[in-house]
Amino acid sequence: MSRLDAASLLAPSPPRAKPHPRGRFLCLLSAALAVVGGCLALILFLALHPAPNPNPAPNYGALFLSLGSNDTAASHLRELTLHPHVAGTKANSLTARYVRDALSALSFPVHITPYSVLLSYPVHRSLTLSAPGRGAATSFALKQETYRDDPYAAAAAETIPTFYAYAASGSVSAEAVYANYGREEDFAYLASRGVDVAGKVALARYGRIHCEDIAHNARAAGAAAAVVYPDPLEYGGVPGEAAFPDSRWLPPSGVQVGSLFRGVGDPTTPMWASSDGCERLSVEEAMGTDDMPLIPALPVSARNAMEIHGAVGGAVAPAGWQGREDGPVYRLGPGPAVLNLTYLGNDTMATIENVFAIIEGAEEPDRYVILGNHRDAWTFGASDPNSGTAAMIELKGFRCSKSKDGDLEEPLSSVAGMRKRSTEWVEENLEMLSSGAVAYLNIDVSVVGPGFLPSTTPQLDELLQEITKLDQDIRFTTPYMMTIILVEAISAPPLGNKDVHLAAASIWGMMALRLADDEIIPFNYMSYAVELEVRQVLCPLNATASVGQLSNSDTD
Repeated sequence: MSRLDAASLLAPSPPRAKPHPRGRFLCLLSAALAVVGGCLALILFLALHPAPNPNPAPNYGALFLSLGSNDTAASHLRELTLHPHVAGTKANSLTARYVRDALSALSFPVHITPYSVLLSYPVHRSLTLSAPGRGAATSFALKQETYRDDPYAAAAAETIPTFYAYAASGSVSAEAVYANYGREEDFAYLASRGVDVAGKVALARYGRIHCEDIAHNARAAGAAAAVVYPDPLEYGGVPGEAAFPDSRWLPPSGVQVGSLFRGVGDPTTPMWASSDGCERLSVEEAMGTDDMPLIPALPVSARNAMEIHGAVGGAVAPAGWQGREDGPVYRLGPGPAVLNLTYLGNDTMATIENVFAIIEGAEEPDRYVILGNHRDAWTFGASDPNSGTAAMIELKGFRCSKSKDGDLEEPLSSVAGMRKRSTEWVEENLEMLSSGAVAYLNIDVSVVGPGFLPSTTPQLDELLQEITKLDQDIRFTTPYMMTIILVEAISAPPLGNKDVHLAAASIWGMMALRLADDEIIPFNYMSYAVELEVRQVLCPLNATASVGQLSNSDTD
């Protein structure tokens, strides 16, 4: 009982010296409140522990697994990841056509909707390190190395250089300051120690917040530029442990890229759709908004960052700011290490394409359960996002096969699948979605690493638990288990087991079909209320938490 103390409810009332009208009223009021409180507690218990459903939902997992093909999923994944396919490029347009053709072959109504949006590509990057007593300046290659037997080595030259999308173009030569995870509290700590960040290059590591927030926090603290790296403490395993492909740990030359744009959708059409002939900001106006980082920034490898750390002086950083024991001692700076950073970007209008396939509902075709997955990738996309793309195509294949057999009825509500960044489509169809959308289920990374790590809004918790209890259908037979992420995530790609793609499609499909087919939509808002109550208690204890942050997973 969250707000009721059971002991106080059961304890006897203290004896009264003499009856008094006001005392009698208070007694009756207390008794009434106790009864009401007990009823509320009973209602809460029944809501959180509902009676078993006398007519359980069909075993969609067994149905899906009887239809799915690991070979088909593997084939889709291989075709989608043969070449790097950054958003707005010809290679990514080819993936749109592959997905369209694959779904058309399954007899689904499919169409492609193009949008013109502002995208960002690197033209030139350089980073050098100099410091007293080091001799000649070190010029970093800023390049990720291939590994032995790398199946993508032949196409490595097609990848775009490591960069941050929407970083400001410019050159900065300044002393380095170490800013830990680049959070607001980290920069506040530097200020409390008298470390001046203004005009300096902030060196920060991944691990707590997204790169876009690191860059914006660095700019707010007065930094002239930012350099961000994956620390071996978080991404390198224990000292002496091998890196990928001999383990799951990031190689020393590995770099994590990303976007520094804090807004939503096309930067030139904030809060409205980027349709043909629409009003839009100029590229210069869009790049000058507060949603942009407004400073140059570069992602670098752990190998590069360790060399920079070795040249930074000043006070020793606190224990919680230190790296792995086999690395250099981290110091706050500023200097004497000087970083000379140059970045030139091409911020230009380009075309992106959404691919849609629809299974129309039999009774409520204007109600939508939407399955989403973005298709573009920073490089090959073997894990993020095309493991999800392959699972989506395979899921549609399940549905098509059984519909032809006549054993699976049409859903009551429509099930729509879409790909690529869907913000523009949402903005264009906001009225329809506000009245007709039931739920949105997204998978970017369907398979990566060990563990099952779902993330949902709380009203879907119970549905997800029911589906994943079908142990006979969700078969994890190898160390590489599945991850189904209902929000975006970035992870290193696995190159092994394919059974889990089928499991990902099964769970995803079961959730979609329950949401589309159940006469009563399987939402549990008591779970949502309890989660909000928990967050309200935890928020004062953790300054970085918020009621709106309904997932404890840290995704970059």
